[in-house]
Amino acid sequence: MENWILLVVIALFSGTIAGMGIGGGSIFILLTTIFSIFEHKEAQSYNLIMFVIVGIFATISNFKNKNIDKNLLKKLIIPVVLGSIIGIILVKRIDEKILKYIFYGFMLLVGFYEIISSLKNIKKEKLNTERSD
Repeated sequence: MENWILLVVIALFSGTIAGMGIGGGSIFILLTTIFSIFEHKEAQSYNLIMFVIVGIFATISNFKNKNIDKNLLKKLIIPVVLGSIIGIILVKRIDEKILKYIFYGFMLLVGFYEIISSLKNIKKEKLNTERSD
């Protein structure tokens, strides 16, 4: 029963983050595998279901707020569909443990990138502040 409550909290948290466009799916996969609620591929499956739901509502909202360039959207549809098909084929062929390491490695790289780019931005802002004084 405790896992069910934890799963609901993780889903609520990651759904909120996903709705904000910050990568809630990655958080969902990370937390549900860390707490051993799901195996990695199972977590990915549930994440994709959640992604569809969040995507529908976010897309409706973004269309209403005119945040989507329809010409750019037309250019992105084919590469996204092809990438999705390639991903589906690859995930069927990759062992669960290897997939988990690829995912965690990717998360580490993204984390390091975010830290480095944030530090660079802080340094730029500091330099701009000093120049304007």
